[in-house]
Amino acid sequence: MTKTEKILLFLTAAFFIAALFLLPRGGAARQAEETFVLPGPSPAGAEGSLTVTLERTIDINTADAEELTALPGVGPTTAAAIVAWREEHGPFSSLEELLLVPGFGPGTLDAVRAAAGGAP
Repeated sequence: MTKTEKILLFLTAAFFIAALFLLPRGGAARQAEETFVLPGPSPAGAEGSLTVTLERTIDINTADAEELTALPGVGPTTAAAIVAWREEHGPFSSLEELLLVPGFGPGTLDAVRAAAGGAP
């Protein structure tokens, strides 16, 4: 084994050992800590809001720009665009309507849908 290979092996081992101590315990089984409230039918087809259990509730029809940045894939610019669109057009009636907001694309919609439990 060459000196370079030994160094790479050592660094790889150090990385995995550090990861064991630095990563939160519980992995994928850990429950989320915020709630996103999104308009539209529930996954079962009942009327109402879609929710994901996390640390707080975010209603996209009432949240300010700062609160909206907690949504996955939504930064300050997109959050401001959501608020501006909502002020001009009124409340959102479906998740798909978010695609009308400048800067809110299909990837962001998929991320928000995933946070809402993969609902349509």
